[in-house]
Amino acid sequence: MKKYYLIFLMLAGLARQLTPQLATAAAPAPALAPPPGLVLLELKITGNEFVMLQNNSNVAIADLSRYWLYVFNNVNPLAAGVSSSTQQLPAASLAPGQTVLLSASGGNTCGAAITSKLAVSLNDAGGFLEVVQVGMSTGLLTQTAGDAVSWSSGANPAAGMIAGVPSNSADPNGAWYRINKGTSSAPSFGWQQADVDPGNTCQLSVTVAGIVTPGPLNLGNQLLPGSPPPATIITADPSPSQTDGPALPAADVGLAAPQITELLPNPASPQTDSEDEFIEIYNSNAVPFDLTGFTLEVGTTTVHDYHFPAGTLLPANGWLAFTSIDTGLSLSNSGGQARLLDPFGAVISQSDVYSTAKDGQAWALANGTWYWSTTTTPNAANVINQPLTVQSLSVGTPTAAPAPKKAPATKASTGSAKVAATSTTKPSSSSATSSKATNFNSPPPAPKKASSLHPLVLAGVGSLAVLYALYEYRHDLANRLHQLRRHREIRRIARGAAERR
Repeated sequence: MKKYYLIFLMLAGLARQLTPQLATAAAPAPALAPPPGLVLLELKITGNEFVMLQNNSNVAIADLSRYWLYVFNNVNPLAAGVSSSTQQLPAASLAPGQTVLLSASGGNTCGAAITSKLAVSLNDAGGFLEVVQVGMSTGLLTQTAGDAVSWSSGANPAAGMIAGVPSNSADPNGAWYRINKGTSSAPSFGWQQADVDPGNTCQLSVTVAGIVTPGPLNLGNQLLPGSPPPATIITADPSPSQTDGPALPAADVGLAAPQITELLPNPASPQTDSEDEFIEIYNSNAVPFDLTGFTLEVGTTTVHDYHFPAGTLLPANGWLAFTSIDTGLSLSNSGGQARLLDPFGAVISQSDVYSTAKDGQAWALANGTWYWSTTTTPNAANVINQPLTVQSLSVGTPTAAPAPKKAPATKASTGSAKVAATSTTKPSSSSATSSKATNFNSPPPAPKKASSLHPLVLAGVGSLAVLYALYEYRHDLANRLHQLRRHREIRRIARGAAERR
C-alpha cells in the first residue's frame, strides 16, 4: 500500500509540472492584424532583409509608384548626422488586400501581387522606415507621411515600435509582423517578434513561453490581377488620358527639382551668339531627370521660351548645357534672366537678373550667389574666376608747405613812427573771439607746394584705366575695324561695277 501511495504522489507532482506547459502550448500566437491604408505588414531587419506592405483599404491604389520608402539609419530621423536613402515602389496598381514584397535576396513571392528588389538597407543597430506618398497640389510637389516603424537593438523610446533586435548570428531567421495589441491606448497596433520557418519561408513562427507556435502564413492575395480583354485599335488618335492636359513625368515624382546654374549671354569670338550661348541645368538626384514637358524661358520684358521634347534627360548628379543653336533662345547682352518651368507652368528655378554681359563671361551660381566669371564650365561644376577690376588708389594728403618766416619790421623813410602792427579796424562782434589781427606789412604767405607724387600716381591710374578699357573692348574694336574694312571693300566693288557699266 505504501508503494502505491508513493507512486500516486509522483504522478501528482509530474501532473502539476506538465499542466502549465500544456496550457501554454494551447495558447495561439498573436494574429496578423495591420492598420488601414498602405501599411507595413512584415519586416526582416537582419540577414536576408525583406519588407512586405499591404493595401489594407477598401479601394485600389491606381499608381503604386506614387509611394516611396524613406529609410534612416537612426531611431530618430531628426537627430543630428542622420543619413537616409529612398526607394520608389514599382509602377503598378494594387487591389484591396494585395501585398507588395520587396526582398534583398529574392526567393519565394509568398503570394504577393508585386515583388521587387529591396534597394535600401536596414541598419541592424537601429533605424526608421516610413511610407511617403508623393503628389501634386496646385502645381506644387507634396509629400504625405504614412505608416512608419522604428527599431533598435537596445531600448526604443517610441511606443509600439521594435526594441531588442537580435543580431543575425544570434537569430538568423528573426523577423517581425504587425499585430493588434487590443488596447485602447495609442498606438493600438504594434510589432510581434517571429522567426521565418526554415522549411517554409512564407510561414512565421512565434515562441510563446518557450514553445514554438505557428504564426501567420503569408498567403498574400488569393486572386492575382486579371488580364485585360483583347481589343483592336483602329484609329491612331491618342487616348483622352493623353490629351487631358500637362502632367509630370512619372519618373520625376518624388525627385528634387533641377536648377539653372550657369548662363553664357555673350560668347567671345570666334564663338557666336546664334550658336554658342548656353543655359546650364543641374540635376542633384541620383537618377536621371526627365525634362519632357518642361520649358526654358528667357527675358525680363520680352519673353521667349523653349519646350523640351519628349525623352530629354538630365544625367544623374550631373550638368547639361543647352546651346542657342539647339533651343533657338537668345540671351540679351544688356541684361536678362533665365527660368525653368514645370509642365504646369510653375517656375521651379531661375537665375538672378544680370546686367550688361561682357565678352566670354559666364553668369554662374555658386553657394547660392550669382557671379560673373571669366571661366565658363558648360556640363561641369562652376568655377568662379572673377574679372580683373581697377581699384581706386588713395593718393594721400599733399605735404604741408613750411610756414613763411616773419618779415622784419621796416622803418619809415621820413623817420616817422613805426607802423602799428595791429589793424585799426576792429573785428565784428560775431568774429571778435576767433579773428586775429593782420599784419599788413608782412608779405603774403608762400603757396603750398603740392606733393611731386600726386601727378605721377594720377598718370599711372589713367594709364591703367586706358589699358583696361582697351583690353575689355578689344573684340568690339576688332569687330568695328572689320566692319569698316568690309564696308570699304563693298564700296570699292560697287564703284568698279559702276565704272564697268
